[in-house]
Amino acid sequence: MKETKKYIGSSKPYFTSSKIVIFYLILAIILLIFGLVFFQAHTLFFVIIILSALGIVFIYERAFKNNRKIDLQNHKINLEIDQESHQNQKIQSIGQLAGGVAHDFNNVLTAIIVSTDLLILRFKPEDPTFRELQEIRENAQRAAGIVRQLLAYSRQQNFNLEIISLTDLLQEQTILLNRLVGDKITIDLKHDPKLWNIRADSNQFESVITNLVINARDAIEANKKDGLITIETSNISKEDMPRHYKVKLEGGDYVRVTITDNGTGIPLETKEKIFEPFYSSKGVQGTGLGLSMVYGIIKQLNGYIFLDNTETVEGARFDIYIPRCTDVNEIEIDGKEITSQKNTKDITGSGNILLVEDEDSVRTFTRKALEISGYKITEAYDGVSALKYVSDENNNYDLIITDVMMPEMDGPTLANEIKKDNPRQKILFISGYTENHENLISVSEKEVYFLNKPFTLEELNLKVKNVIQN
Repeated sequence: MKETKKYIGSSKPYFTSSKIVIFYLILAIILLIFGLVFFQAHTLFFVIIILSALGIVFIYERAFKNNRKIDLQNHKINLEIDQESHQNQKIQSIGQLAGGVAHDFNNVLTAIIVSTDLLILRFKPEDPTFRELQEIRENAQRAAGIVRQLLAYSRQQNFNLEIISLTDLLQEQTILLNRLVGDKITIDLKHDPKLWNIRADSNQFESVITNLVINARDAIEANKKDGLITIETSNISKEDMPRHYKVKLEGGDYVRVTITDNGTGIPLETKEKIFEPFYSSKGVQGTGLGLSMVYGIIKQLNGYIFLDNTETVEGARFDIYIPRCTDVNEIEIDGKEITSQKNTKDITGSGNILLVEDEDSVRTFTRKALEISGYKITEAYDGVSALKYVSDENNNYDLIITDVMMPEMDGPTLANEIKKDNPRQKILFISGYTENHENLISVSEKEVYFLNKPFTLEELNLKVKNVIQN
């Protein structure tokens, strides 16, 4: 059986123009013979038949081309929708994977890191055991970083938001970046003198810059020559918003960070894949998580990142757009603390704390870490038992620390129950993974704070001290 030809974007078979013309010419000849034999028609009849046939051919051909053009456009739209759907499915799948791993894995890492911190306090820096414990701690934090990368790509990473001056942040970070790229590569930092502030997690944003600089360094080293990496910041108002990007930027003012290099550049055929997880052009040496993490962090900050790359221009250019932060006096947003000052290193404090955590090891080591700093701790293994302590009039807590995901009654539900009777009760959520912050935000816009797992002994105590003294 012969296969019927089809054109892209249509499910309907079609005939070529030549076949259509031949068909109508044969029809015209048949009609002509029929007219001459049966009706003794004159030449005028023949002309009318031919013109009618050609007119039908012309109309049909024009309609055919228009339909084909429409079908091709529909096919292109459907293809873009399918690609977007496929990308969203990948993000969702990775998010489910990361979420399933993050909660349990970060609980384990929290216990390892905090217990290691407690052991380190028993040894002096010159002791060999001290250095070994430091190595255990560093490797545990590296493992936590892998989970953060997965959560960042799937846009489920928990952020500790701050009002950030990128001028100061990048100035400090460049010192470390210069060591990272080596002597043969120069980093040129250019700032807008009146650069606006942004609201972001400083640690996460530093990770974005570090990953992009590492990629630029690798591209330059592949060229086997001295290189230049330029980091430039600028203010982009609504009126000056670029129009050439495929994605339209939402209205408002943005701070743009542009990172350029004179390396090998990125091939156009891989341009669309660079932000996909596990895709890497570095072979076995690359995890394929660096740029996907960058993409996830930027999107979670309601920002944009674009690769401006052509084969005629040497190197690559990344443009990052982060919404401008206009309220410099903001203290708390979406249940997450905003600060513009560095925490002090004095971790001692005092107060009564109710610790609610269903993971025994995390609860035990968290209690020990807080007791060392001077706090009185009451332990509860779930939300139901915690409510019994809170309902006792003899108990008065300066702070309630609770895990987010727990059996029977989770952290947000517990917090809502507590807030009914005591709206001013301070609550600190601790979790390695939350699918979203909607439940946390619904508790209250004030006196609710968040700390990511895994945390160190110092991070825990600094956070608790700042919350109680706030």
